[in-house]
Amino acid sequence: MSNESALTWRQMKGIQFWVNEFKNPGFRPFGIGFLVSFVGISAYAQMKFSDDMKANSKYWQQFHAPKKH
Repeated sequence: MSNESALTWRQMKGIQFWVNEFKNPGFRPFGIGFLVSFVGISAYAQMKFSDDMKANSKYWQQFHAPKKH
């Protein structure tokens, strides 16, 4: 790989940036903490979404509820 094709961290996008950052041992604890927090908050939000809330949600009814034939 030549120096002309190497990207700096500022030029990287999305997954490419995260993979580059996880290779850095100093960033790893922050990355793991972010992922655990994201998964935990997402799971908590889904658990708190009750059946009554689903029944009254136009979005849920359109995209996730079983289709009535």
